[in-house]
Amino acid sequence: MDYATAQTVFANLEAGTFVGIDTLVDVKLKGGKSNPQQGLVTKAVTGATVMCFANKQSNAYENMVKRRLEQEGKSASDFELSPRKWGERVKGTPFVAHKDKMYLEVIYLHAGATEYRVSGVATPAAQINGLPEATSGGQGGLDNTVIIRTYALDSIAALRVNGKEYK
Repeated sequence: MDYATAQTVFANLEAGTFVGIDTLVDVKLKGGKSNPQQGLVTKAVTGATVMCFANKQSNAYENMVKRRLEQEGKSASDFELSPRKWGERVKGTPFVAHKDKMYLEVIYLHAGATEYRVSGVATPAAQINGLPEATSGGQGGLDNTVIIRTYALDSIAALRVNGKEYK
């Protein structure tokens, strides 16, 4: 997806909005150059649900983590938002700029259908050498973690917002 289309999708974003997202990303495998499947594996996800925020008044991620900590009977005041490790958030939007490339930052809610492909051919995950395992941060001891994902716009195949689909 190009940046102009993505900007159109979120032009009137004031608070948060639910978004359907389909992505196709290259998968970096363990084992470096010695892994014969390195550079050949992609992960296609269709029908995932995310939330996008403009963060105009406050940080939606921080608010959600603190709210969930309180719901779990834990101290929300112990959670301190860390600065971004890479890129710069485009003020008042869900976009992140990094090294002449644009990204969409979302809060991941529900996984869609996942398909791994080796050289474009659907392949079971068990047949992919060096597939990395997903990890998440601690978030102040939160059990129901808030998952942030930042997608390069060129890895987004489609977005569905307010009954419209954008490709």
